Amino acid sequence: MSTQHVAAGVEGEFACTAEPPHRFEIAERQRNRNGILVTIQRLDLPYPPRQLFISKREMKMGYEDVYKACFVCVDEGKKESAIALPKAQIEAGLPPA
Repeated sequence: MSTQHVAAGVEGEFACTAEPPHRFEIAERQRNRNGILVTIQRLDLPYPPRQLFISKREMKMGYEDVYKACFVCVDEGKKESAIALPKAQIEAGLPPA
């Protein structure tokens, strides 16, 4: 199984839907045969990075964003909110599948 690994460059940031929102950026991405593994880094406070898996099926859906649960909200026991990950940022710098 071959994977392509890319560190993040200058990119945009995104936030969850909580109030106040938690801010994130993609720190790293890696494509494998089933999808893309992205490492998400919190920007507003020190917090351990998390890896999220984005399946090929999610990437093929007709939306501009992929939605994942906010891991900070889940860890804090708050009502779960969503992080909208722009597909263009998920795939930035990766070779075509």
